[in-house]
Amino acid sequence: MPDYSQDEVAEVCTALAAEAPALWAVLVREAQAPASVTKADYDDCYDALLTWLFERRYVDTHIEMAMLFKAVRGRAGGA
Repeated sequence: MPDYSQDEVAEVCTALAAEAPALWAVLVREAQAPASVTKADYDDCYDALLTWLFERRYVDTHIEMAMLFKAVRGRAGGA
């Protein structure tokens, strides 16, 4: 199972906030106030984030996607 360092997660979060601020905002809002984002909006954000991660070659597999998404979401909670 892939393991991402704090520096790698920080790099992704910084890039996401700069390149896709709307996605970052949804993650931060949901992480800081659970259930504040509708399920449909959260699902759309999740799908868009996975595409964003894959297109920028941060991830290559579904396992990597899930692990990095979890780490980014955790980091968003402390943004």
